Amino acid sequence: MRSHNMFRPVFFIMPGILLGILTLGFPILQGFIYSLNYIRLFSLADQTFVGFQNYLRILKDSIFFLSVRSTVVFTLGTTAGSVVIGLVIASFLNCKGIRGTWKARVYMAFFLLPFVTTPVVVGVIGRLYVWDPEYGLFNYFLSLLGMKGTGWLVNPATAMYATIATNIWRLVPLAILIFYAALSTIPEEIIESTQVDGAGTFTLYFKILLPIIQFHIGFVTLIILTSAFREFDTVFSLTGGGPGRVTNVLSMMVYTLGVSTGDMGLANAISFTMFIIVAVISIAYIKAARLDRMGE
Repeated sequence: MRSHNMFRPVFFIMPGILLGILTLGFPILQGFIYSLNYIRLFSLADQTFVGFQNYLRILKDSIFFLSVRSTVVFTLGTTAGSVVIGLVIASFLNCKGIRGTWKARVYMAFFLLPFVTTPVVVGVIGRLYVWDPEYGLFNYFLSLLGMKGTGWLVNPATAMYATIATNIWRLVPLAILIFYAALSTIPEEIIESTQVDGAGTFTLYFKILLPIIQFHIGFVTLIILTSAFREFDTVFSLTGGGPGRVTNVLSMMVYTLGVSTGDMGLANAISFTMFIIVAVISIAYIKAARLDRMGE
C-alpha cells in the first residue's frame, strides 16, 4: 500500500512528461541528428553523415559571428529596456491613488495591447506606421519638435535601435503584468512604517521594494532574455535581417540557410547551438536562484 502511494504522483505528471517528449524532446533530437548530416531541404531522406563538420563550418564563418554580435546587442537591449520600462510603468500603476482604481485598469488594458498582438503584426505595424520615413509616427513627432527624421529601418546606423525599440514595445507588457502583481502584494504596513522612519522615495524604492521583488525581476529578465535571443517573427517582418546584415540575428540566419538556401544541416547546427545557449542560461539562473534562497 505504501509503495502504491509513493508512485501515485508519477501518474499525475506522466501526461505532461509524455507531451513534453513528443512536442519538445523529439524535435530537439531530430534537429541534432540533422545537424550531424549533410542534408538538403527538398531531399530530407537523402542524408550524408558528416559528424561535427557543420559545427566546424559555422565556427569558420564570419557571417555567423556577425549574427552572434547582432543577437547579443538585440537581446541585451531588449531585456534591459523591457525590464526598466516595465518597472517604471508598474510602479506608476501601483502608486497610491491609482492602484485598484478604474484608471489602473484602463492603463493596464492600454499597456497590455501589444502583448495580445502577434509578433508578425507588431513588426508590420512598426515598419508601416511607426518607422516609415515619410508617413511614420516617429518622424511625425520629430517634425513637431522641429527635428528631421531618417529612414530608421534602412539606415544601418539606426536599424538595430528601431528593431530593439519595437521588440521592447512587444515584450514590456509581460514585465508590467508581473511587476504590478508583485508590487501589489507588498503590504501597505511595510511602506507606511518605512516612511514613518524617515525613508525617502529613493530609499523606499531601491532599499525596500526592489529587494522584495528581486525574484520576480530575475524571472522576468530570464523570460525576456530567452525570448529575445530566439526572436524571429518581429525581426523578419520588420527588417528581414537588413539593411545589409545589421539586424541579421541568429534566428534569421537559420531561416536563410534552411529555407532560402536549403542547407538544413548547417541551419540545424546553428539552431541546436542556440538551444544549448538558452538551456545553459536557464539552468544557471535556476541554480543561482536556489542558492540565493538557501542563503536566506
